[in-house]
Amino acid sequence: MRREYSLRRNKEFRYVYKRGKSVSDRNFTLIYVKTKTPHLKVGFSVSKKLGNSVERNRIKRRVKEAFFSMLDGVSKKCLLVFVPKEHVKEAAFEEILLSVSRLLRQAGLLEN
Repeated sequence: MRREYSLRRNKEFRYVYKRGKSVSDRNFTLIYVKTKTPHLKVGFSVSKKLGNSVERNRIKRRVKEAFFSMLDGVSKKCLLVFVPKEHVKEAAFEEILLSVSRLLRQAGLLEN
């Protein structure tokens, strides 16, 4: 189920980076593009500056779990890229969850 929501190609990431708007907080930057087609796609871009592959994959797993736990409330007409910052390494899962929801709300992508 989650694979259908993935940004997989470099071309897709470049499109979001080029055309997207961004919002950020202490833990993340969210880059998003609102689309006309109802197909949600999301990507997670973790820099090598945040640590070795084990640490980067751990960050990615935690952010994915936070995002997919609130998937039902997210607008289906957008492309998203989450870019974690240095502070997310020490953050508790609840803080990550709160941060993801705050960014989605700021971007106007939560359907309430």
